[in-house]
Amino acid sequence: MNALRRLIGSHTYRYLTLLLLALTCSVAQAHESSTAYLNLNLSDSESTAESTAESKYDAEYELSLRDLALLIDIDPNKDSQVSWAEVKSQTSLIEQLIQSKIKLESSAQACQITKFAPLAINTRGGFNYLYSNFALSCAQPIDNLDYQILAGIDANHRLILTQANDDTALQVLAVGQSPLGSQANTGWMSTATNFLKSGIHHLLIGWDHLLFLFVLLIPAVYVRKQKQLIAVTKPKAALLEVFWIATSFTLAHSITLSLAALQIVSIPPRFIESLIALSIAFAALNNVVPLLRVRAVYLAFVFGLIHGFGFANVLVDLPLATSARVLALLSFNVGIEMGQLVFIALVFPIALLLRHTQFYKWIIFYIGSLISILVALWWFFERAF
Repeated sequence: MNALRRLIGSHTYRYLTLLLLALTCSVAQAHESSTAYLNLNLSDSESTAESTAESKYDAEYELSLRDLALLIDIDPNKDSQVSWAEVKSQTSLIEQLIQSKIKLESSAQACQITKFAPLAINTRGGFNYLYSNFALSCAQPIDNLDYQILAGIDANHRLILTQANDDTALQVLAVGQSPLGSQANTGWMSTATNFLKSGIHHLLIGWDHLLFLFVLLIPAVYVRKQKQLIAVTKPKAALLEVFWIATSFTLAHSITLSLAALQIVSIPPRFIESLIALSIAFAALNNVVPLLRVRAVYLAFVFGLIHGFGFANVLVDLPLATSARVLALLSFNVGIEMGQLVFIALVFPIALLLRHTQFYKWIIFYIGSLISILVALWWFFERAF
């Protein structure tokens, strides 16, 4: 191992070791994105004489039961089956959570939650969500949100905010402080920017998509001759292969992402997520034992069609008009491509640099592929069953 360290350099060795550790640790992480929804409506009671000095809102908040379970014990009998009775029994704690972690403000003054409606369960994208409706009283129109749900627990959590009585564009917000109303960016540029960032974020935190790209990229610096792996002599050949892999994957997932996001085709998310996991396992297995003697570019296209449906889960349930949905789709897709290019720019130069070493052949290519198979199979059983 010390000889290996000297061969590739101590800094590169440490970097690659950390990369493999990160890959191993990703076993426990699934691709299913953590997204909540908040819709604000000016209340009809605004027309009464007594409320003219205030702004009253009806708020609708939805949080997946999977995320709620990270904050409140909603499965006290530990049977891994959350019932409506179990959720309802925690009503008081849920209301306290919303009051303490979702703080809406107007002119630096906190809005007050005046009434909670009974809780309910809603379904989004095949997953169960807690549905909470509550009334807000604010001194003036809302201009700021301090959102702390899952703060310190899931840095990838996002909130989709809509304001039915406002011209402000739909906003995709992270945990923390966010300006609303007239202080927020509005119009088509805001929508494009929001979903461009969301696409980049979605790709770079999507371990399954990154792992799929990883198992497709690592053989790009090899050619198989008589069942032997031979490192390419000219970097241009490997670079061209990566270009075609990326292009093929982009074309394929763009097709199905568009079909799903525009609600032309609908497939249950749990089925898609399970297929995504199997696609990773098969592509990685094909590295170790070539089952299909085809170029990775063809695998990238076929399985990219499946991954496109996975990308679309972020957009399917958004309350957008057709024109806004098309803009969000295009921006989100561009963001995905930018995230994909960032990942390729990190992985491919290392593969090119180390392609002649035994470290790359045995640790990155073979062991990396085997770990990828195990991770993908874990995801499959987690998602399917």
